[in-house]
Amino acid sequence: MSKENEEIEKLYDLWVNAKDEDDKYLIGWLYWNTSLFNPTLEGLSAYKAYRNLPKERRMEYALYSSNLFDIFFLLNDEQLDFIERTLPPYPYIGEMIWKNRNLSEEEINLLKERLPRNPIKARKLIKEKERILKKYGLTSEEYASILEKQKEDDWKDFRKIMILFYGTTAVEAYLATYNPWSAFFYLLTFPIPYQVLKYLSFKLPNKRIRNYIDKISLLYFAARSPLGLAISTVEFGFLTSLISKAIEKYWYSEKFPNVLRKSIYATQTFLSDLKTKEFDEREIREQLYNIRVDSLSIPQTSINRFKEEVDNGIIELEDPRKVLLHPWAISWFRRKVVAIPEGREIKIVDKQFVRKLAEKEGTFLDKMEMEIKKYPTKYLGFDLWNGRIVFTRDVIGVLPCYILDALAYKEGYIAILGKKADELFEKKTS
Repeated sequence: MSKENEEIEKLYDLWVNAKDEDDKYLIGWLYWNTSLFNPTLEGLSAYKAYRNLPKERRMEYALYSSNLFDIFFLLNDEQLDFIERTLPPYPYIGEMIWKNRNLSEEEINLLKERLPRNPIKARKLIKEKERILKKYGLTSEEYASILEKQKEDDWKDFRKIMILFYGTTAVEAYLATYNPWSAFFYLLTFPIPYQVLKYLSFKLPNKRIRNYIDKISLLYFAARSPLGLAISTVEFGFLTSLISKAIEKYWYSEKFPNVLRKSIYATQTFLSDLKTKEFDEREIREQLYNIRVDSLSIPQTSINRFKEEVDNGIIELEDPRKVLLHPWAISWFRRKVVAIPEGREIKIVDKQFVRKLAEKEGTFLDKMEMEIKKYPTKYLGFDLWNGRIVFTRDVIGVLPCYILDALAYKEGYIAILGKKADELFEKKTS
């Protein structure tokens, strides 16, 4: 077993063996940025944001959310409340469902297995997982409709590329002959029939017929343009994955030009049809302030503290297009370190934020520093940084676009969960 897997197993056991739900919750929050707990927090908040939207607008958000996981659509209200109260490791959520559906230990282990870096092996594992999910009915109809819509959206994106290529070629055919029929017959040899078949595969009501037409369109593509299919498979199956991983790997390198970062982010935003607008801090704060969380497991005091910090500007807002925290992120919640315990003392490392607090409280900077050193949790949250407890402030990044309300809800909900963790931590240490 690798060192990383050993650490994951220890963390898992630490949460399982915690004596009560509050301790479980604090463990989940302390390690919320690890691969074991982060999908739980991101998945839960994305699902809550999805459910908070009117039914007719949920698909808008689902098409752009990378954190809307299928497992949450299989949970009942009691299970969701349990997750909200305890923030369990993400694999534990799957086990809650899989054991109730009588999956074998081998099948459970396969579903828990992480995708390998090799794209061929990854695709094989995905197929195996899909087979098990289908066998036990572990994909809800609602989530299946989201996958279908995402697939249709991908086809529309690919269609734009085909229109550009074949449209240009058809114009060249017309200019060579000055006969519109030559251009039309050229288009009739492949792109028009293929696009008609793809359209039918998405629009016909009978699913079996749609799947049948989908297979025919793939065979037609292979027969009419085997080279095009091979190139598409390489580009979309291998190169795009490799390019994405390379971008993510070097994104934070000093050698990665900021101009290139902005270009990549702007390009992917444009290609996704996610129409953006000017960053209006007042509008975003209003969206955050008006978040409604009806839950018995989240204290009203946590919600009130969140609203107060949003209202008085203590929670910092970021424009993803300027901060460029991640190449693909359109929203996020994070915490920045303000103070670090050093023995019995507390060292302030973010005086600019403390100055902001002093202005809000109407006091002097040195007095505010002394107050924070005495009672850090009165003004700050807590987090785990480099293996030690530190005191932090909240930062929320939201891309201003037509799903702004959903993005604000998702990140605001995480911040509220953080406020609950802060309260629990303060009670444990007081």
